[in-house]
Amino acid sequence: MKLLYITYIDFGDFKSGSSVRPQMMYQAFQELGCEIKLLQTQQNKRNERRNAVAEINAWLDAGNRPDFCYVESPSGPIFQACDRKLLKRLHRLGIPTGYFLRDAAYKFDEVFITGKKSFKQRVIAWMSERDVRFLAKYPDLIYLPTESMAKYFPFQHVKPLLPGCAGRLSDRRGNPLGRRCIYVGGVSKRYGTSLLLQAFQKLNAGGDEYPLTLVCREAALPLIGEEYRNQPWLHIVHASGKDALKALYDRADLALYPVEKNVYNDFAFSVKLMEYLEFGLPVVTVDCEEAAKFTRTYGTGLVSRNDPDDFAAKVREILSDPQAYQKYLEAVYNALDGNLWSDRARQVIQDLGRNSK
Repeated sequence: MKLLYITYIDFGDFKSGSSVRPQMMYQAFQELGCEIKLLQTQQNKRNERRNAVAEINAWLDAGNRPDFCYVESPSGPIFQACDRKLLKRLHRLGIPTGYFLRDAAYKFDEVFITGKKSFKQRVIAWMSERDVRFLAKYPDLIYLPTESMAKYFPFQHVKPLLPGCAGRLSDRRGNPLGRRCIYVGGVSKRYGTSLLLQAFQKLNAGGDEYPLTLVCREAALPLIGEEYRNQPWLHIVHASGKDALKALYDRADLALYPVEKNVYNDFAFSVKLMEYLEFGLPVVTVDCEEAAKFTRTYGTGLVSRNDPDDFAAKVREILSDPQAYQKYLEAVYNALDGNLWSDRARQVIQDLGRNSK
C-alpha cells in the first residue's frame, strides 16, 4: 500500500514528543509494509519547506497516486500557503487524507498566558482558528490525541488515535520493591512541580526514605525552589532520549505524573505516560481526565487528587504493599498490548487505506 506521509519536522531529532511521534509512526507504517513517500522539513525553514512541498507536487504530476495520505500536524499553525494548497490538491484528487491535530493550547489562555496576550500570541490564535476552518473542509478524517478533545472543535469526521508506544523496554515483574521514584518532564506550576516536591517533603519528613529522581532540562533548574534543591532525598538529573533515560528508569520503582489539573490537562495525554509504561513502571497520576481514565482502565497505578497530601498518600500506598505492587507491574506489562505504534498505524490504514480490510 502506497502512503504519502506529511510531517513538519526534520527526522533524526528525538528530543520532544512532537518530534518522536511522527518518526515512530513512520517506522510503524514501514513495519506494516507501506511504501512511503515522505514529506519532512520544519516549516520555519521557509525555502527548504517550499522545495520539499514542490517535490511532492512534482511526484504527483508524474502520475503517482498514493492509496492514502496521513499528516502529523506541526507544533502550532500551518505557516506556509504551499502546505494548504497541497492538502487541497489531495482533496481534489480524491486521495483519502487523515490529519492528526496534536494540540489546542492556543484555546486556553488561562492556562498558558500570564497577563496580556502579546501580538504574536494573537496572530498564532488567529492562524490556528483559520486552520480549524480549513481542516473542517478538506481532510477526510481528523485524528485527535483523546476523545475528550473533540468537544472543542467543530469537526464532523473525527476520531481519537491510540496513544502509541514502542513496546516493552524493561520487564520489572518479580523485582523486589523499593521506594525509588522518578519524574521526567517540565518544571512549572502547570507541570505540577510544586505539588510533587511538597508531596516528597511530606513523605520524607517522618524519617522514612523516599528518594526522588527529577529529570528536567538544565535551564529549568532555577525554577526549583532553593528549599528543595539540597534536600538529601532529591536527585536532579539533566538527561533526554530513551538511551540516556533507561538507566534512570531501571533504578526506579515508581513513576510520577503530577501535572496540574486544569481544563487543558484534562483532555491532554502525554507521551511520557506511555514511556513510563514502556520501562515497566507503575504510575501515580493526578486526576486529569484522560490520564486518570487510562490509569484506571488498565490498572497501571493510582490516581490522586490535585493535592500534595493525597499524592504522597498514593505513593506510599503503592510502595508499601509488595503483593499489590506485583499486580501493578503485571497490569503495566499487559497495558502495552494494543497500544503499540504499530497498532496506531494499523488503525490509520484501516480507516483510510483503499484496499484495507
